[in-house]
Amino acid sequence: MSQNPIHAVLDAAGVPWRSSRAALVERYGIRRHPAYRWDVVEIETLQPIAKGLLRPLSVQIFPQFSPYLPATDFSSVAYVGDDARENLRDLAQQLAPRLGSPQTADDANTMGRRWAYGAAALSLKVWPSDMQRWPMKNPAHEREPRLKPGCHLFIKTGFRKAAAQEELVWLESFVPIAPIAVGRNVTETAAYQSPAERSELEFVREPIAGLAGIFGFVGRSADRAALIFHHTQLYLVPMADVIGFRVERILPAKGRGGSKLYVECRTNYQGLATKRLTISAADGVDDSNDLASALSAATGKPFQLGDYDYDA
Repeated sequence: MSQNPIHAVLDAAGVPWRSSRAALVERYGIRRHPAYRWDVVEIETLQPIAKGLLRPLSVQIFPQFSPYLPATDFSSVAYVGDDARENLRDLAQQLAPRLGSPQTADDANTMGRRWAYGAAALSLKVWPSDMQRWPMKNPAHEREPRLKPGCHLFIKTGFRKAAAQEELVWLESFVPIAPIAVGRNVTETAAYQSPAERSELEFVREPIAGLAGIFGFVGRSADRAALIFHHTQLYLVPMADVIGFRVERILPAKGRGGSKLYVECRTNYQGLATKRLTISAADGVDDSNDLASALSAATGKPFQLGDYDYDA
């Protein structure tokens, strides 16, 4: 099978996108971005992704990202002049010979181009001054004025872990507990092509074509060693890491209200002790209660119904 074109661009530039975050930090170090003032790892390579980048590709550093898994989101800004449209045109023209013709990704106040191959995507975005209804007040622009007309480059590698042998046994023995809402626009194909959230990578696995029956359900492995559910991603959580389930109940106010069911999980690194994954959402404020109770009974883990709050 031919290589994903976006991965090929990263490989050609020498970007070690398969390396763990910890390895990237050890190799390149952490520095404060001079304009945005957040911590980043900047990837110094022999060959840039494109000409005109103000700084090397970088990845953000936050405690919710596991240090043991690869960074999946890289970004930079390209600048050839003060015309935002020209910055977009120039960068898109540089990338097209390697990625093909892009999709137009314009919005109300932005212009953009996008390439997508599987779960990997490369996007370009600019904010032309004449398309802004209100003044753009961003402290980062004061520190680096070229950011304002510059073309912002975003790369999502789409990396997801492949299931290990033990995990394949869990997935193949899937015992459904209940169907879950997946959203009107979420299909099995769309889920396969959607990148995972950076903060959830340790609990996400690459979808497996032969196990399509898991999509739209929450359940467990036959030996009760894993919690499994599949909506926008295929989630696999060792039962030993499941703390319990929680329902957030939101009464209508300015918003429609509703409810969300989460599973609280332990992590395997010190930066963040626990994480919360969304299992499902429902329109009614108490519509998730029964599912939480069923999951608790099937897994032996506790569940909690949150206090009513208002959708402000």
